[in-house]
Amino acid sequence: MNKFAEIALPIPVFQNYTYIVPEPFQHVICPGFRVLVPLGKRKMTGYVIEVKNECTRTDLKDIHDLVDPEPVVSEELIKLAHWISDYYLCPLGEVIKAMLPGGINLESKTYLQLIKPETEVRLYINARRAPRQEKILLLLLKQNRISMSQLRKKFYGSNLSTAVMQLKKAGLVQLEVSVPSALAKPKLETYIKLSPLTINKISFETIHQQLTNSALVQANALRVLFEKGETSLKQLLKETGTSSSTINTLVKKGYVEKFRKEVFRSYFKNGSIKSPKKVILNEYQTRAIYHIDQAIESGNYKTFLLHGVTGSGKTQVYIESIKKILATKKTAIVLVPEISLTPQTVSRFTSNFPGQVAVLHSRMSPGERYDSWRKLKQGKFKIAIGPRSAIFAPMDNIGLIVVDEEHEASYKQYDNQPLYHARDVAVYRGTLNESVVVLGSATPSLESYHNSKVQKYHLLELPTRIDEIPMPEVSIIDMLKQRKRYPGQDVSILSKDLQLKIKEKLELGQQIILLQNRRGFSTHIKCKDCGFIEKCEHCEITLTYHAKGSLLKCHYCGFTKRAPDKCPECSGSEILFRGIGTQKVEKNLYQLFPEARVVRMDLDTTSRKWAHHTILNDFGAGKYDILLGTQMVAKGLDFQNVTLVGVISADTSLLLPDFRSTERTFQLLTQVAGRAGRKNLLGEVYIQTYSSDNPGLKFAKQHDFKSFFFDEIPMRKDLTYPPFGRLVYILFKGEEEKKVEKAANLFSSNIQFPNELGNIFGPEASPLSKIKDKHRYQIILKIDKSKDPAGNIVRYYLKEALSKYKSGKQIRGVKITIDIDPISLL
Repeated sequence: MNKFAEIALPIPVFQNYTYIVPEPFQHVICPGFRVLVPLGKRKMTGYVIEVKNECTRTDLKDIHDLVDPEPVVSEELIKLAHWISDYYLCPLGEVIKAMLPGGINLESKTYLQLIKPETEVRLYINARRAPRQEKILLLLLKQNRISMSQLRKKFYGSNLSTAVMQLKKAGLVQLEVSVPSALAKPKLETYIKLSPLTINKISFETIHQQLTNSALVQANALRVLFEKGETSLKQLLKETGTSSSTINTLVKKGYVEKFRKEVFRSYFKNGSIKSPKKVILNEYQTRAIYHIDQAIESGNYKTFLLHGVTGSGKTQVYIESIKKILATKKTAIVLVPEISLTPQTVSRFTSNFPGQVAVLHSRMSPGERYDSWRKLKQGKFKIAIGPRSAIFAPMDNIGLIVVDEEHEASYKQYDNQPLYHARDVAVYRGTLNESVVVLGSATPSLESYHNSKVQKYHLLELPTRIDEIPMPEVSIIDMLKQRKRYPGQDVSILSKDLQLKIKEKLELGQQIILLQNRRGFSTHIKCKDCGFIEKCEHCEITLTYHAKGSLLKCHYCGFTKRAPDKCPECSGSEILFRGIGTQKVEKNLYQLFPEARVVRMDLDTTSRKWAHHTILNDFGAGKYDILLGTQMVAKGLDFQNVTLVGVISADTSLLLPDFRSTERTFQLLTQVAGRAGRKNLLGEVYIQTYSSDNPGLKFAKQHDFKSFFFDEIPMRKDLTYPPFGRLVYILFKGEEEKKVEKAANLFSSNIQFPNELGNIFGPEASPLSKIKDKHRYQIILKIDKSKDPAGNIVRYYLKEALSKYKSGKQIRGVKITIDIDPISLL
């Protein structure tokens, strides 16, 4: 009897495919298996969603092979994938692909290869006016061979197939198809152990004595092995200072054996695990833990919002709750913003739960991430810690999910499908597992705090710092008044008040953290004579000046060019460097405080592996006086000697044209202020701004989240913004602006929902109208949640619009992205 498998493929198509299950696989295949299947001329990895005994179609193809000996996706994760696919309007196969570690899927690739010498290629280019063919050939002259998928990314929607076929017809290129091996696979190393001949102590001593008399180096290696039992060849050679030939001689004599053993690759360096510090819980922590324990004991789903001021001991609440979960033989997931995933954070958990914590991190190599993922799946680790993708940890019997700093925008996936929010996925995964979910923050998102007010979440509060440490004193510095008060003095970057305070702290031997949430030296350069501003050639955005190398860089596409000595437009020689980046602040600090030891932490200084951690460790060890950085310095840091935090410009995020700009600024300022005065020394915070009357700044000065919430929430309600409304952001992008605009208008005409449901804004050019040579248009839907609480109605109409658009005459070269519950509208 035939069996059939419904397969989800990681392609942008809203349908699954049915294949015949060959007889050898019929007794093992089940949902969750990865399989290699044909799709047209390609072969690719798919995921088994369902196995059935009947199918009416007769034109089906066979599954080629099983990729793994067992399922890699549990039934629970398949259910979660279905929900994400439905809620975020993303094909099921793309969701499952996002759940798995990168580099493990197999897919045939088509490569384009140059087969003629450069002279013939140049002749062909000169003889024809074919810009697309010319660009492809010039690219192949540089690298000889390129995959078609890479080519499509470079020349998206530009009649690529026609150009390739013409080049093939001319005999200049050829197409090759191959299935490369997976990038991520278990790592095997050569190990050495004693053979049965020498493992006995008596026989070992006899052989060792013989070798001591005739081959001392071999005898020493044998002694080390006897003491260790087994060790890696690499370690043995290092310890004994011997060579591979010595070990090979021992193998030939039958004294030792070589074998291959899998080794675990860990991102965080192996070091001694310190015993956790003894902690005395305060009454608020004890009360919060009690409520969480009660929920755990009930065995039912419940979500808590843990609202605790900075330094109130939220992490210890998580740790005590995890202890309770492990005692019930269940597992836990802890999500932290990637920016906060430091050794300092991880060590809090590893010291309390040695040998039970696996870390998942985007900076891991594919092999490191694959190893952590497999160990979690095998049940060898009981706790998974990581950023947003860790919510897909392949764990069974999940009892607790923690989302630390739940307000963080980085929990929202923004660049690749599915465009999910890890916090919301965590809550839904909690319902699937009947587990407890804890969302923690000193500055909760307005949506989450509102959910606690309407009893969707249960609110727990930690209103004071541990050990009764006072909150830092915050001063708002009006930069307009500073300029008037100190005419002729340079107070444009550091106000006089902040300068004096930095000097005071340096003299006391205390440390300082300074925040400027813009990297580079100047945000743009401008000609004083004609007003010309340098913009990116590929994006509708100004270029940022970087002092190192005197470069202009685009922070969206990476385009780089030398900064001009004179204006490209009028040849004027006076170039103004406008705006303040971290490099300019760093230069100003060295000018004002030449003896200070300053370290800068931004994307430019932390691009290498471990750079981020090295800077923090050195600062914690007292090697630097001042830590200057972007928002990297605002989260999750706990340094006892930091008594001053300075915010160079609170207006950086405050003035963005986004309804969440005030909320984000309040959160960032409150979080960075919390880095000061964490122990016995009183903390101080200086916030510089040109908008001193802004309510968000006033509430940040008082560390008063509740007043901020009640001040901001009426505006949200009046304008039907979240949490009272649901937003949908639809983005259209492509190389030809007219096509993009046409596609946006066509799609908009297909959206036909009742007027009382909400409003449609656009289509119109996006605020960032061009990025990476792609023109961008947008449509924004604002839906009244009281009319559509779960979003089912708007998703129905969006699916209808998408179906109509795709069934009609499509506009080639335009990509459509639908973002449900977007974090940013820029």
